[in-house]
Amino acid sequence: MLNKTRVHHQQRFIALLKTLVPGQVNLCRDLMDILEISQDGAYRRLRCETAITLDETVKICLHYSIPLEALNNEVPDVVTFQFNPLDQSLDQFQNYLQTLSNQLKSFRKHPNPDFHYAAEDIPMFYHFGFPELTAFKLLYWMKSILNIPEFESSHYPFPIKEYFDTELLKGLYQHYAEIPGTEIWTDETIESTLQQIKFYWDAGFFTTKEEAIKVIDQTEELIRRVARQTETGQKIGYNGASTGAVLNVYLCDLMIGNNSIYVSTGESAISSIGYNTFNSILTRNVAFNKQHLRWMDNLKRKSIQISGMAEKIRNQFFKAQLKKIENLRESL
Repeated sequence: MLNKTRVHHQQRFIALLKTLVPGQVNLCRDLMDILEISQDGAYRRLRCETAITLDETVKICLHYSIPLEALNNEVPDVVTFQFNPLDQSLDQFQNYLQTLSNQLKSFRKHPNPDFHYAAEDIPMFYHFGFPELTAFKLLYWMKSILNIPEFESSHYPFPIKEYFDTELLKGLYQHYAEIPGTEIWTDETIESTLQQIKFYWDAGFFTTKEEAIKVIDQTEELIRRVARQTETGQKIGYNGASTGAVLNVYLCDLMIGNNSIYVSTGESAISSIGYNTFNSILTRNVAFNKQHLRWMDNLKRKSIQISGMAEKIRNQFFKAQLKKIENLRESL
């Protein structure tokens, strides 16, 4: 009985690893390196013929940034969160973007991912589809939110290619555009971006008025693209063409409170909750994820689906958002 219990838990652990490791990574070779064991030893552990010890479990979890609590479903009122601390470090922020890219790639490899995004702000991935807006948001995050020293005296525009891999940024947009999902927007979702642009203009952080107008213009392009994919019910890729990924969009009158993401691959689920403006915490706790999904479903029940339907309400919503953008443009 004890052996069956051990095998059951080890099978769950191996299944979890397979959902987290990118498709191009050889899990057996990874285990050989992490645990310093032979190929046969790695395969025996993957087949559950040899027990993975507690020491080995800790090493594996540290390597893949998996909290041990993710393996336990029996303590629903104790939740462990994982987070990438973002402070005054450019390297750390670059690692954060790379981690996001790896996570999106991992979700994409599953046949039926369920990706819910409750958007207090415009989903961050969308910004990376528009070069000038990308540069502005990165400068704002690093200069005004994270206070990274290299950008303390920076103004817009700034040489983005000197600090960031632009292909990685494009990839973040494209990966997200290829994952079927649900987004919940409110009438306030675009407000923070508009306020950020206004603040930088008032503070003199734009070199010229023309540069500020470029960022506003690309914000308008973003909203028009979101409107187009909401009308068709399909996401649009970096090149402006449909990716075929289904998109369900809901318009909610309730305040969302923070940016929240729920992703399920069928085998496991993960919740990401935004905090401190830009940071996020993640958990795979089963009880927490069930409650988080119920919260998402409750938001949808109190919302109007505007993707592929409710044409009048959809058009009114996007017309109002474009009017806000035009008002900002005129104020400059």
